[in-house]
Amino acid sequence: MALLQKTVEQLDLQQLTVTEAYDTEPFPNAASSRSLTVIDESRRPWTFDYRVTRRGRVLSGRHWQDFIRQNRVQVGDTVSIEWNDGHGYRAPYKIEIIRNRRN
Repeated sequence: MALLQKTVEQLDLQQLTVTEAYDTEPFPNAASSRSLTVIDESRRPWTFDYRVTRRGRVLSGRHWQDFIRQNRVQVGDTVSIEWNDGHGYRAPYKIEIIRNRRN
């Protein structure tokens, strides 16, 4: 079950902003460490900058940009983050891109 699922908007290609509508505080350790480590479907770990702003929680940084490019994420795709079930790399969360059929 996803802790976060958000359809990617244009601004999310620069930094993913998790607004109140998606805000369930799914990353309790990230707030104190200011980073969020996830593993993708290829078992590659990614560490994104993580911060809390007035608008919501934000994933950003060079690794976010690299993740977007390498995974060819487009507006309309969905980013899904859930607990890692223990397979592969030791990251607390896994990330998946669900493609928009129109892309």
